Amino acid sequence: MTDPTDQPIPGAPGSGPVEDPAIHQAEEAMTQREAKAISLFDLRKVIAGVFLVYGLVLLILGIFGSHEDKTKAAGININLWVGIAMLVLGLLFVAWSLWRPLVSEEEEATRRGSGRLRRAPS
Repeated sequence: MTDPTDQPIPGAPGSGPVEDPAIHQAEEAMTQREAKAISLFDLRKVIAGVFLVYGLVLLILGIFGSHEDKTKAAGININLWVGIAMLVLGLLFVAWSLWRPLVSEEEEATRRGSGRLRRAPS
């Protein structure tokens, strides 16, 4: 006969790890939500959007503006050139945020280590 008090209690010290798939799925879903939240508040995307919008406005003004506006700056169509430069800079910010997405500190630590040098135990 087995005594019910002899069976290990889940989660008690010495009973071993308890694997619950629901907990694992919840942790994974929370990690995905955290990654989306970090990506959502990426400042590079906000800056890229501002540069792209203002660059597009200046480009349109440079192309369709009056002749007087185009030649005010020593005969240089400054709106056109600054608009092109702002569009290029905005696209560089977009490319940067796509090539190097933000990751949480925990994920970075598990992927590449913490980056700290540790002393060997003495």
